[in-house]
Amino acid sequence: MPRLSTGSWRRLIAAVVVIGCTVVFTLRLVDIQLVSAAGLNEDAAGKRAVPVVIPSLRGDIVDRDGEILATTDERYDVQLSPKNTRLNDGIFQRYSEAEETWVGVTASEAFAEIGEITGQSAKKIQKIVDDALEENPKSDFAYVKRSVDLSALNRLKALEIPWLTFESNHARSYPNGAVGGNLVGFSGSDGEPLAGVELSQDACLVGTDGEESYERGADGVALPGSVVVTQEAIDGGTVGLTIDRDLQWEAQQIIDSQVASVKAEWGLLTIMDAKTGELVAVAEDDSVDPGDIDGSNPDKREARSFVAPYEPGSTFKTLTAAALIDAGVAGPTTVNATPDRWQPEPNVDFRDWFSHGTIDWTLTGILLQSSNVGISMLGSKLDADSRYDSLRKFGIGEATSAGMPAEDSGMLYAASDWDRQTSYTTMFGQGLSSTIVQTASAYQAIANDGVRIPPSLVTGCTDAAGETVEPDRGKPVQAVSKRTAKEVRNMLETVGTDGLVSQYVTIPGYRIGGKTGTAQQSNGRGGYRTDFVYSFAGMFPMDDPRYVIVSSVAFPKGGDGTVAATRAFHDAAEATIRTFHIPPSTGKYKKLATGGDD
Repeated sequence: MPRLSTGSWRRLIAAVVVIGCTVVFTLRLVDIQLVSAAGLNEDAAGKRAVPVVIPSLRGDIVDRDGEILATTDERYDVQLSPKNTRLNDGIFQRYSEAEETWVGVTASEAFAEIGEITGQSAKKIQKIVDDALEENPKSDFAYVKRSVDLSALNRLKALEIPWLTFESNHARSYPNGAVGGNLVGFSGSDGEPLAGVELSQDACLVGTDGEESYERGADGVALPGSVVVTQEAIDGGTVGLTIDRDLQWEAQQIIDSQVASVKAEWGLLTIMDAKTGELVAVAEDDSVDPGDIDGSNPDKREARSFVAPYEPGSTFKTLTAAALIDAGVAGPTTVNATPDRWQPEPNVDFRDWFSHGTIDWTLTGILLQSSNVGISMLGSKLDADSRYDSLRKFGIGEATSAGMPAEDSGMLYAASDWDRQTSYTTMFGQGLSSTIVQTASAYQAIANDGVRIPPSLVTGCTDAAGETVEPDRGKPVQAVSKRTAKEVRNMLETVGTDGLVSQYVTIPGYRIGGKTGTAQQSNGRGGYRTDFVYSFAGMFPMDDPRYVIVSSVAFPKGGDGTVAATRAFHDAAEATIRTFHIPPSTGKYKKLATGGDD
């Protein structure tokens, strides 16, 4: 075998090395392009793709006619990277549809295009960039314009400027200020719902954020045309309320005025549809403005009509009368010899609000005169369990579920837990408590032929696809018979027409019925305050009741609380008539026998 020369050996070794390298590179290429291609592509995309959250919009809250009570303003901050405006001599490439080719766009030209949309000059935007780079030559962030609307955002995005970015800055807006603020509720600085419908219906209002991504080059600048939406944003649903925005405004003006007129601590005013149980206005004095929480009274930010029960007083004599009539124990003209003071058993003593001798008043007359003694003497003909069961049918002691985040049940102890005094005082609205919405609901049953329909505030949630889900409102309850309800309405019309406050509630052409209430309240120390909460609960028109209104004015220091409460009822009734175009009454009022000097 011939020996190879030194040169031949060198050539052979070189050939072997070349062949070996070729094999290694070929195997590596096969691995990259075939075996590991998917993983490498995904890894590379992960390094150059930038995910961007597409924020969803929180849904609207609207009144019964679709008028917006709460909405979300779509606002966006426009930002740029100062250092990247000078990449490639300040020129980036953008595809021109008109020229069907890529064209270079200078930073100055881009500044002018941006300014045309944002209302800024190109020089002003240039100064923003220069100032940022003077402070930090590597500056990657500066605001161009804060809080532009969606239209401006879309126009700016269409410019496809790679160093221009955007950040959502959605803000909750309450276009009607404090109108319905107690119901709508509000959110904290972090956007978290804290009260009202904003909180109770959050599951409906909140949306689902989407996501998009774009690819960027080694210089960090977005690559033109690389934006891909990976998940569409789904906006929150719309919550509908039963209230009428304009009537709510009027009701708030009315209760604010009456509270001020007598220098009261607080006042509430509720208007309910007698046929449906819908709350068309729930007004509270000094209502919170959801857009200015810090400027609102901290003690009056919650919906007190749902969470602040109080002893209702004589408005509940109507419920005792209804229980008596429904049980067949007494009727509207049943006569009772009524003194001004009664001691039915040891350590049980109460009296009427004015001194009088023993008078033969009918049950109607007892309501007309608002006699504690009379209603207790007749009411005691029913055993305590029967009276308790009747109150429960009227919804007392049972939390409403109208659609607010927390609705109080009030206080109604079981009859077995009543002490001897309480067993009597519950007949005239003391020794128990209810929210004003519960009181309105009880009167709604009387107005609606004895059928109590649970009160409602929320009509439903309509999602982004237009599908509406209605809440579970609970089942109607036959509180008393249709005949009983009619007889009680006749009694209430006698009280409203011929009672001491009739001059304040009368509306020409409309038959009105109702009952006053005056009640002491707990002082928080085991006793009672020396001042009172004054109320009026009524309905109209009495020939076919359409609406129930309850007003309460608490602890006045400069006037007559009863007059303030009845005037609030009157003014709210007139506003309701105007709002819903209620025709005048038909038929004639027939006064029931009241006894005494009848």
